[in-house]
Amino acid sequence: MKKYIYLLAVLFALTACEDELTQLPLSQGTIENFYATPGDFVQARNATYSVAFHGAGTYGYANRVLNLSETRSDNLMATTQASRDWEGINSFYTSISSNTYVKEAYTSNYNAINKANQLLEKIAEKGDQIFTSPADKAAMVAEARFLRAFCYFDLVRWFGRVPLIDKTMTAPEAAKIARTPVVDVYKLIISDLELAIPDLLPTYDAANYGRVTKYGAKALLGLVYMTRSSPTYGINGATLGLNEWDKAYQQLNDIKASGLYALGTDYDAIFKVEGLANKENVLTIPYTQSLPLTVGGNFMVELGYEPYFASVNLSAQGALEARPISTGFLNLFAATDKRKIAGIATSYTVASGTYKGSYTLPVFKKYIDPARYGNGREDWGVDFMVTRYTDILMMMAECTLHGGGGSQAEVDDIVNKVRTRAGVPANAANITLDQLFTERRKEFFSEGTRWFDLIRSGKALTIMNDWKAAEDTEGKIRTIENNSLLYPIPLSEILAVPGLYDQNPGYD
Repeated sequence: MKKYIYLLAVLFALTACEDELTQLPLSQGTIENFYATPGDFVQARNATYSVAFHGAGTYGYANRVLNLSETRSDNLMATTQASRDWEGINSFYTSISSNTYVKEAYTSNYNAINKANQLLEKIAEKGDQIFTSPADKAAMVAEARFLRAFCYFDLVRWFGRVPLIDKTMTAPEAAKIARTPVVDVYKLIISDLELAIPDLLPTYDAANYGRVTKYGAKALLGLVYMTRSSPTYGINGATLGLNEWDKAYQQLNDIKASGLYALGTDYDAIFKVEGLANKENVLTIPYTQSLPLTVGGNFMVELGYEPYFASVNLSAQGALEARPISTGFLNLFAATDKRKIAGIATSYTVASGTYKGSYTLPVFKKYIDPARYGNGREDWGVDFMVTRYTDILMMMAECTLHGGGGSQAEVDDIVNKVRTRAGVPANAANITLDQLFTERRKEFFSEGTRWFDLIRSGKALTIMNDWKAAEDTEGKIRTIENNSLLYPIPLSEILAVPGLYDQNPGYD
């Protein structure tokens, strides 16, 4: 029954793969005819999930954070030998406004926002006649609000100011909406989440696995407050320098107090056990392999390498060029650290074929599970954890060290529990923020969090330029500046209505 909600959404979601700000909505007649039964509303809700989480085709949120967060960070030294799609991401080029990954982050989020807006409007217009249960109606409104907030938060973290569109619009109407100050976008994000949380269920059964719960929404709201509280770097980005660590701590502590989640006892199993059985799952994007209407993914291919896939007897994945792991990052681990053993392949052998030979180029393998490989490279059934319970506890520790609640003893305790699970000495005492971020780096590598952690640390520029100095022996990487902490608005959007959008400073 796993991933049921996405199966119903596939065909409906396929109707919305255009660039949202230049896309006319469905004709009024089509919309009116569609929203006629409770099942129609369920399909519309599921399609909103599908676009927000799975994106267009097999490229979704998981692929996005691995390309735009992990690849841009100091965990990798991902300059390219050929003109790959990630060209310029890790090198900090100023000419990436036409980059495929940058454009996708913008257009897919607006596509999902449009679906959420449409769903909310149709529930307001027809919901009382269609829904027999007020609770079902309220829950659907809550889920639509969550998904809209999720997408807007994603947008402001990548781009800073973005157009705020909270209702369905025609293309000419959207063409009049300029970029909105981040503080105003946050008003909608926080309002949506605060309104959604009371009406979201705390848990779902297996048939509804993948729908957001009350605690998944609280995790997002907690991270919103943490991001708003972080240093601004003097740019119009997602960080505002506010002191809302206590608000964040409360949201995260509510998750802990629910008793529904637990630290996994086996690090490797966290990424192998799926569904309700995995008590680390707070907010998860499900995938399933080998189904007629595929809801498989391929995010693990982003950081993979063809010879490693061949070494575990998998067919070609298209990962022709590796994104090498930074030497400085590899050196952080003790030889016995189970996180490194489970998540990084340091040597592997291909017995025969094109890639026959032995390899010692380290690559990430955390999410590569041959047991959940389906019908080709775009049909993996591996779930992606947007937020897991270890992250909740470590974010609480971060809030504590900023004075948001809790005690130093609790910070040390969570770090020691994480270290114990990793099989390294549990000797944490008086852990500092710098030490906590180092522990997070070892815990969450290849999960798409590192770039955002760097920004919250307040030391992104120092850390990244130190990384450049140590790793960039060929001088391929530009100096990392304040403006590098945001991505450019896609060139196609700048050109669509000349003069409507200004470009983020520092980009061509």
